[in-house]
Amino acid sequence: MTHEGRTARTRWIACLIGWSVFLPHPASAAAVQAWAVNDGEKVQRDALEHPCRLRNSAWDGTTIRLAGLRNEVLAFQVIVPARIRPVEIRSVVARFDDARLRTEIFSEHYLHVIKPTPDDQHAGWFWYAAAAPHGSTGWIPDALVPLNARRGRGGFPIPVGPGTQQGFWIDVAIPAAPHYDAGQRAGEFIIATADGARTIPIALVVGDADLPDGDAVKSMIYISDLERRHGRKDPALRDAYRKMAHAHRLDTVEDVGFADLPAFRPYLTGEAFTREHGYTGPGQHQGLKVFGIEFYGAALDGPREALWKKYDAYARWFKEEAPGVIPFIYLTDEPRADRYAWLKDQAALLHANPGPGGKLPLLVTMRPRPEVEGAVDIWATVADNVSLDQVGPQAAKGRRWWFYNGMRPMSGALTTDTWGTDPRVQPWIAFTRGIELWFYWESTHWQHNHQGPRAHLDQNVWVDPITFAGGDAEVMGDGTLFYPGEDVKFPDQDRGIRGPIASIRMKNLRRGQQDIGYLQLAAGAGHGAEARAIARTLIPRAFSEAKPDEPASWPERGDAWDEARAKIAALFLTSNP
Repeated sequence: MTHEGRTARTRWIACLIGWSVFLPHPASAAAVQAWAVNDGEKVQRDALEHPCRLRNSAWDGTTIRLAGLRNEVLAFQVIVPARIRPVEIRSVVARFDDARLRTEIFSEHYLHVIKPTPDDQHAGWFWYAAAAPHGSTGWIPDALVPLNARRGRGGFPIPVGPGTQQGFWIDVAIPAAPHYDAGQRAGEFIIATADGARTIPIALVVGDADLPDGDAVKSMIYISDLERRHGRKDPALRDAYRKMAHAHRLDTVEDVGFADLPAFRPYLTGEAFTREHGYTGPGQHQGLKVFGIEFYGAALDGPREALWKKYDAYARWFKEEAPGVIPFIYLTDEPRADRYAWLKDQAALLHANPGPGGKLPLLVTMRPRPEVEGAVDIWATVADNVSLDQVGPQAAKGRRWWFYNGMRPMSGALTTDTWGTDPRVQPWIAFTRGIELWFYWESTHWQHNHQGPRAHLDQNVWVDPITFAGGDAEVMGDGTLFYPGEDVKFPDQDRGIRGPIASIRMKNLRRGQQDIGYLQLAAGAGHGAEARAIARTLIPRAFSEAKPDEPASWPERGDAWDEARAKIAALFLTSNP
């Protein structure tokens, strides 16, 4: 490594581990007040005295400080308060002295949560009472609206009322190797308002390493009937959703029939995720890793020979056209005890297939039970049903164990009214506890399903934070990682964006997926044990290690996560003299 490279490495480590050495300077006297914060916080609209406003891992009081690797997307937020007088924001710009750094800016949309998602003692299933997140009501940010949205719907000018503040989310994409050197980059964030402007300096240090494209933990997020909300059927629309998920290191799963597989093949092989096909972001040429056949329930009607023939065709197609993908048959979803006998009979029928279809693994969302021994090839359980002492024995029998959704304190939760850091917990705990895949049941749940008093009603996800109502439980934001950029059901909420809109929760899932890339790099440099020790200190209890009467064991603030990531980076950035 050159002297310049060693200097850049040292600065990178100091920037993240030693951010606290940067002492805050006197507050600027500029007419426009603003401050920055890392990507692990959800700063509520009226939290004018938020503790991070003075200093945090991305903000020393005057300068935004970032550090990352090649092929990584960094994120930070800028908060513009209007304490006494209203503020009209007319534009915001982020730019660097290196034009190869690609930036995207979004305005944060707030949802008014009046009552929190219920805990287990009140018909809820996202956290036990002892692990309920605090401060989970109020005006909470989630949707991240592109700045070219309609005026009044996230686009300029953006009014900020007295006693409130407006957040902006900024993504900074660091190019991948080759031909991108480590070192320092300077930038600035400029806010223009009706009363004047404010320029905040940005200091970025790029470390001399490349974040891996291959994700150590597989993800699987379901997308459903997004076309009806956009009001149009257009292959480019679904393509945009798949590509946005891929850019966040998430794999989409959906209902794709056998006849549609040739058209879907580019997403499985990675051909769709290339610059030649309009994709920019990580994971170039990387295809989807999993495919669910007949998602949420196999179609098992008809004679045995016809079923065998159908699944033989799937098995042959994947072997020939997408050999790197794990195809599986989604046999049934969350079966009750009175369905166990049926489940075992149907599994025996499919396993008895002498053709290649008989080798397709069968997935069921349930935990191992003796009543269905031998029937299930992939167990997918909620977090509080992951028994870590059984994962190994199941693997020894040739069976996989995946987990889905979230349940505090066993895993993070994906509701809008929990900590900003919660989504990034999922990849960390999966990687460190030997679970290869995390699954989220839905990401475009804009129409209530068949459960509860709102069954099949369209949801105004821009106004009403309740996105799932089942029985007595009303859940905030469940199943909505995406927001629709167009909205024919609620036209007054149409953003004028011909495609998907991301959420803060999706960004934090990406952050978690990127974080475990650091763990991969540390292991590759011979420091896997030390990296896992850091991760275990960050999240000491997960899955069956956590008890229902305990709070969540991971830190709420994004600062602690940035510090842990920097410590892991130090293991591989300093491994070569």
